[in-house]
Amino acid sequence: MTVRVRFAPSPTGFMHLGNARTALFNWLYARHMGGQFILRIEDTDRERHTEAAVQVIYDSLKWMGLNWDGPVLRQSERLAIYHEVAQKLIDEGKAYRCNCTREELEAKKEAMKETANHACYDGTCREKNLGPDCGTHVVRFKMPKEGESTFEDMIQGTITKNYKDLDDFIMVRSDGMPTYQFAVVVDDLALQITHVIRGADHIDNTHCQIALYHALGKEPPRFAHAPRIDGLSKRKGSPSVEYYREALGLLPEGLNNYIARLGWSHGDDEIFSMQELIEKFDICDVNRANGEFDEEKLKWVNEQQLRLVPIEEIADHTLERYEKAGIKVEKGEWLYKLLEMMRKRAHSLNEIVSDSLFIWNAPQTYDEASVSKHFNADTPALLEDLANAIQNITDWSETAIEAAFNEIAANRSLKMGKVAQPARTAIVGIAQSPGIYEVVWFVGKDETVRRLHKAAEFIKNR
Repeated sequence: MTVRVRFAPSPTGFMHLGNARTALFNWLYARHMGGQFILRIEDTDRERHTEAAVQVIYDSLKWMGLNWDGPVLRQSERLAIYHEVAQKLIDEGKAYRCNCTREELEAKKEAMKETANHACYDGTCREKNLGPDCGTHVVRFKMPKEGESTFEDMIQGTITKNYKDLDDFIMVRSDGMPTYQFAVVVDDLALQITHVIRGADHIDNTHCQIALYHALGKEPPRFAHAPRIDGLSKRKGSPSVEYYREALGLLPEGLNNYIARLGWSHGDDEIFSMQELIEKFDICDVNRANGEFDEEKLKWVNEQQLRLVPIEEIADHTLERYEKAGIKVEKGEWLYKLLEMMRKRAHSLNEIVSDSLFIWNAPQTYDEASVSKHFNADTPALLEDLANAIQNITDWSETAIEAAFNEIAANRSLKMGKVAQPARTAIVGIAQSPGIYEVVWFVGKDETVRRLHKAAEFIKNR
């Protein structure tokens, strides 16, 4: 059997982190099993659906590297199919029309609450055999009324519920649009889905859907309900893929690695490449316990990935960020060398870019703490001597730059820090940066000399 799984989001907003993990679990299981990952857009909610939200889904999945197999299925293009299946079930006595008004339904629910601990539809129209001319109506599914519904969940184990606690759920709304409970089964059958991997909040839905599979004469797929992610609602900001990509500047490898570990583990291992995740991930290894979201841990995982992924990929992710900062830079050895220097210290892609802007932008002011610590009355002469030594370099290399610094330190009987820190403050604007020889090499000879002289004048005029 070829494993076929699907990710079926509703395009009503951002790609929430919980949805992203569901997509990742499905994709990893499909790739691990040599199967197929299908994308379905559940766009039948006319009030909340937007095409912009559909594009967010596409963009988020592509950024995460979760490529889907075959064309995208959209529920809004399948309305005639849902109506045909609903009519078949009505004809077979497995579904019925219900013309109870909203006010009547609310009154029934309130009455049931007084005699039971749940409020289900009381079946007023269940045996009326109403026709299509019964006025405004919905179509309900006839749930069994006796016995139990049981299924074996690949994560949660055996799950059982009494049929008397389950509703005759609505299949088709009064406006003709199918409900989630109905359309999901029709579509999963059409797509030949073998495994349904989704969040634990769908467990109760599963009993109704299994009953619908049986009513259609079909065997249901296997189900796996992943535990919730706790802590997302407690944080500020939007817990969406877009937020972590743009605002936090994460790598897709960083986000994927972290959310894969929210519910799944492989020994004590923390850091995985995407290929390692594919090789090691099995949905049966997902825990039942809820995952606890920790943004600091997410940032730490991203830092590890930042140092591991190929530098060409880092370049792909930073080009647009440099452009937004007003910097035009192209992929190539110069950029790769810059990114190698910056990623050793950075926590995110945003930090790589922001902390490297000193190469193009000379400091307009100097960090006061750095000035107090590293600038004094002797510093102007030191910076001017260093500027002259750098100006005389004929072979522009880090080795030659280091020799110039060593020369000044030796001539003045200073430790290297007493030369490097004033120079770093003069060139970058603050006494924290990558290695000073690398910094000077990237800034360039003429610009370095200019900045050293400018800082010397700044000190003299203080």
